[in-house]
Amino acid sequence: MSIVRKLVNPSYWLSDSPIASWLRGAGWLFASSLIERAAALVQTVVIARAIGIDDYGRYALLFSTISVMTPIIALQLPYAIIYFVSRYQEREPERAGAVVLLGRRLTLATTASVVVIALIFSRPLSQWLYAADNYRVTVILGAVILSASVQSGLSDTLLQASERFRTLAVARLSAALLTLSVLAPVALLTTGLVPVLLVIAGGGLIRLATVAIPARKISARLVAHTDFRKALHEGSVTLHFSLPSGLLSLLIGASTWIGNYYLTREPGRLKDMAVINTGVQWRTPILVVMASLSSAILPMLGRYLGTADHAQTNRLQRYHILLNTGTALAFSVVAILCSGWILAAYGSAFRGQQFLFSLFLVALVPTAYVTARQQELVAGGRMWMQFLLFVPFAAITIFGTLWYADKVRGDILGYIQLSAWVVTALLYALLVRPPGTTAQSVKEG
Repeated sequence: MSIVRKLVNPSYWLSDSPIASWLRGAGWLFASSLIERAAALVQTVVIARAIGIDDYGRYALLFSTISVMTPIIALQLPYAIIYFVSRYQEREPERAGAVVLLGRRLTLATTASVVVIALIFSRPLSQWLYAADNYRVTVILGAVILSASVQSGLSDTLLQASERFRTLAVARLSAALLTLSVLAPVALLTTGLVPVLLVIAGGGLIRLATVAIPARKISARLVAHTDFRKALHEGSVTLHFSLPSGLLSLLIGASTWIGNYYLTREPGRLKDMAVINTGVQWRTPILVVMASLSSAILPMLGRYLGTADHAQTNRLQRYHILLNTGTALAFSVVAILCSGWILAAYGSAFRGQQFLFSLFLVALVPTAYVTARQQELVAGGRMWMQFLLFVPFAAITIFGTLWYADKVRGDILGYIQLSAWVVTALLYALLVRPPGTTAQSVKEG
C-alpha cells in the first residue's frame, strides 16, 4: 500500500527519486514519440491508399534498406555519444567533447558521401534494388532521407545524454505533425512514390533542424574543452565502443533485409511485403514505449554504474523489464484482435491478411524483453557481448531465408524471424547477469 500511496502522490513525481526522474524523462519521450508514431501510422494508411499495394511494397523495401544502411552511415556513434556524454560531461568534459566533435565530423563526411553516391550511381542502384531503371529519383530521395535521419539521430542522442527530454519531445512532435499535414493533401492530389518521398524527405530535413539547433548549444559547450587532435586521440576508444554496436545493428538489419529482398524478387509477393510492413508499422507504438523507456533509463544506468550503485541499477531494470514486456504483450493481443479493421483501413487489397499481419506482431513480446536487457550491456559498455548474443539471431534468419531463397513467402519469413527473437530472448535470460552480481558473489564467498 505504501507503494501505491507513493505513486499517486504528485510530490513524488516532482521529486529527485531515480524512478520518478526516469519516468518523467520517459514520459516526455513517450508522449511525443507516441504522437509521432501515431502520425506515422496515419501516414502509412494515406500512402498505401494513394500509391497502391505494389508501390507500397517498393516503399517498404526502400525503408528497409534505409534501416540497414543507417548504422553503417552513422558509424553507430550515437550510442557512443550517450555513453561518454552521460558519464563524463560533468567530471571530464574534454573527453565528452572529443567524442562529440569526432562524431560530428565523421557523420558529416559519411552522409555527404551517401548523397553524392546516390546522385552518381542512381541508375545501377535502381536496377539493383528494384530490377528496373525507372526508380532513380526514388533512390536519390532515399539517400536524402537516410542522411537527414543520421544527422537527426546524432542530435537526438546529445539531448538524451544531457537529459533534455522535454526539448527533444517538442522537436519531434512539431516535425511529425507538420509532415503529416503536408503529406495528406499531396497524397490525395498525386500518385506514385516520388511525390510522397519528396514530402518525407522535406519532413526529415525539418526534423533535423528542430533538434540540431538546441543540440548545437550542448555540443558547443563540450567541444570548447577540446580540439580535433584530441578527438582523434579518442578515436580508438570510440571505435572500441561503436564497432560492436554498429556490427550488431548491421547484423540485425541485414539479416532482416535479406528476407525482404528475396521476398520482393517475385513481383507477385510485393503484396506480402506490403502486409509485413503494415505489421511492422503497427509494432511502432510499443517500440516507442521501449525506446522512450530505454532513452530515459540509459544515461541513468550509466551514471549509477559509474558509481557502482548496483542496487539502484537493478531496481530500475526490474521496473524496465516489467513495463516493456507487459505493455508489449497487452498491445499485441489487442492489435491482433483488431487486425481485420486495421487492414481494412489500408484498402481492399489488404483484406484477409490477418494471419500474416499477426505473425509479425507476436514477435514484439520477445523483442521487448531483449530490448530491456540490452540497456544493461550498453550502459556498462559491454558491447561485444551484446553483439555475440545476436549471432544466433542472424544465423537463424539468414540461413532460414537462404534455405527457401526465391521460394520464400511472407508467412515463412514470419516464422523464421519469430524463432530468431525467441532464441535471442532465451540467451539473454540465461547469459546476461544483473550488474554487480559477480562482485556481490565474491564478497559473500
